[in-house]
Amino acid sequence: MGEPRAYSPGVLTLATRRLAQAVPLLLLISVLVFALLHAAPGGPLAIYLENPNVRPEDIERLKRSLGLDRPLPVQYLSWLKGFVVGDWGFSFADGRPVLLRMAERIPATLELITASLVIAFLAAVPAGVLAAARRRSLFDRGVTVFTLAGISLPTFWFGLLLQLLFAVSLGWLPSSGRTSILGGDLADRLRHLLLPAIVLATVHAAVWTRYLRSSMLTVLAQRFILSAHGRGVPARQVMFRHALGNALLPVVTIVFLDAAIMVSGAVVTESVFAWPGLGALFTEALARRDYSVLMAFLMVTSTSVIVLNLAADLSYRWLDPRVRA
Repeated sequence: MGEPRAYSPGVLTLATRRLAQAVPLLLLISVLVFALLHAAPGGPLAIYLENPNVRPEDIERLKRSLGLDRPLPVQYLSWLKGFVVGDWGFSFADGRPVLLRMAERIPATLELITASLVIAFLAAVPAGVLAAARRRSLFDRGVTVFTLAGISLPTFWFGLLLQLLFAVSLGWLPSSGRTSILGGDLADRLRHLLLPAIVLATVHAAVWTRYLRSSMLTVLAQRFILSAHGRGVPARQVMFRHALGNALLPVVTIVFLDAAIMVSGAVVTESVFAWPGLGALFTEALARRDYSVLMAFLMVTSTSVIVLNLAADLSYRWLDPRVRA
């Protein structure tokens, strides 16, 4: 029995090549984002410019203290040098280190994304498998309708709808926040987590269900499945032991890619539910044109997309022997 090839030179070569390509890509992203942020109307000093009691010399002094009086290329090079060595600067809003502000919000976002991924996967797998097994049935048509609705629902509207139904009308769940003022135990956290996690998971569950249904139908039409049926293998065993494992391969790749998208997609969900994560921090920084925080957030999300894309490629290569060969 040969050794597993998950760490074969081909995989290491692929990972090294992709990571090397990621460096210039991230550099290009940082240049474009930095230029766009500084070209947008307003800025971190806009609130002072609207105050008639603030003198022009005060504005100039603030610009010098924040480094905003220097040419844009000089500002970018200064930011890039600090970002590479881990000095992400200070927030223009409260003067706190950006790295500290990001570190405070990451656990809440990871908690929300993890719960959303679990909910989406637990909903998509049985729905996709049963829809494929009962093709053209009433259940299959119902799944198709619900997945189309899930893909089409605006996140902001869907979140408000769930708040009105389960928090305002029924009073079953809290409408916002991560914990109650006097709470904080596991049950309280789960009650606060449920609604935003469902909202964030809905679109992804709908997409994964459609992918899995399509993949299952393709696998069920293969010769080895027909051969298993011909040998008298029970239908349940054929479905879950032979077909599902092969059908999940492309879905695993989609899960990795969607996990990266969830980081940026959580912005709307966290805003609706006042969830204290990176998305809410991004919204606050955008309103105040807090360049340092915005740059850190956009670079972290860009890096996560690239890394999880690589993880998707490597996982597919590891799971599918035909790709490793």
